[in-house]
Amino acid sequence: MISDITCTPEKRNAGTIFTLSVSATDEDGDWLKYGWMADSGNFTSVTVGKEVKWKSPVTGAGQTFVITALVSDAEDEVSRQFQLQLGEPELGRVEGVVYFANFTIPIPEANVTVGDRQVITDGRGFFSIPAIPAGKYTLKAAKQEYSTYTALIEILPNNTLVTKAEMISVNHATKLSGIVADQDGQPLEYAEVVVLNPDGSESKLKSIASATGFYKLWYIPHGKMTIVARRASVDDFYFVEFNEKIDFQEIETQLDITLHKMSLNGEFTDVRDQHVYKYRTIGKETWMTENLSYLPRVSPSDKTSFMESFFYVYDYQGTNKDEARATENYQEYGVLYNYTAAMEICPSGWRLPYRSEWLALINPYGSLAGLKLKSKSGWSNHGNGDNATGFSAIPGGMIYKGMFSGKGDEAVFWSSTYAYSNVYDFVLFYDHDGVLASLTDEDNALSVRCVREK
Repeated sequence: MISDITCTPEKRNAGTIFTLSVSATDEDGDWLKYGWMADSGNFTSVTVGKEVKWKSPVTGAGQTFVITALVSDAEDEVSRQFQLQLGEPELGRVEGVVYFANFTIPIPEANVTVGDRQVITDGRGFFSIPAIPAGKYTLKAAKQEYSTYTALIEILPNNTLVTKAEMISVNHATKLSGIVADQDGQPLEYAEVVVLNPDGSESKLKSIASATGFYKLWYIPHGKMTIVARRASVDDFYFVEFNEKIDFQEIETQLDITLHKMSLNGEFTDVRDQHVYKYRTIGKETWMTENLSYLPRVSPSDKTSFMESFFYVYDYQGTNKDEARATENYQEYGVLYNYTAAMEICPSGWRLPYRSEWLALINPYGSLAGLKLKSKSGWSNHGNGDNATGFSAIPGGMIYKGMFSGKGDEAVFWSSTYAYSNVYDFVLFYDHDGVLASLTDEDNALSVRCVREK
């Protein structure tokens, strides 16, 4: 009645779970009942069907095991044996760290089990279990007064599985909540509140304030932890970041957070000529939002120098600075400076920006940086920008090889960074939405935007 017994997989490693199936027929067409027996090992599925799963003993290398299939038609019962000779088991390893959930804070003395193997984490929360037979297992991490962590894992032959487990202790953690508002008591929706890891990196425990400014952070480990709250700039204001270390010892903590709202814009007076300049904080730097116009003297465009400071007003070819100041180009575009002049001309408390600071200004906008920096009017052929940054770049042109060029078409600004016998400059064009970083000669004359010294 039993015609065949098949077994998979073909590799006969100790510790493997085998699938066995029996084929049987009854000449009378009677309904057949199936059963299975084994002299060792464990069946991991029911033993009353045509197919069964049997886990061989890990210690069975070199031994032969007998699996018996039983088939009956309610009157007669027949059996057939299948012999399995087992070789050495295929082994792998699992190792990892048990952390407090959402943090890089290790949990020592946690019990980690995989199959019938168990270890305890060390002071770093680390565990390692070698020589595990290849297969699928449930990894379990547990410790008194902590939640239990379970996960399905697969151990591959001659391989190390690196994993991590996360657990929470209600008894050793704080539920933190409160309101985020500005100094006037107005709630700050979308403010982000985050807890830092002990190494200063951000944990995964974060909260975004609601329309009422409410936030909550559950299960912060007891001890001294740093809370950071921030809010993105809005319109013409930015918010000073909140950063405070707090010793959490209670089960629940209430913490209302104030983010001071500060204006991005301002004005200052250059005491040398009483000119009032506007400025704006963009990113991490505070930039003048108009071209520098301090003019101690003036020269025609064909008077140039690599060493001596020279000052120019677009299209003015005289030497009378009062006449130059009276021109429309001076009023609109300010002064053009050679590199030597640019390096020394910023007002007290301000300086020429580094190349890295220009890049930090433009990089967030990629290929649209020019569009975001250019003013909304004044550029040739409707090549205006949207001035989303508030930088208000205007096309004041330059002096190139002793000649005025580019007014209305381009804005060219000095950086203070010298390289390869030239100086880095930054150029915006009427017909392009990007910003070009290039190198220019020191005797050319460009516009100047200063950044505030910190």
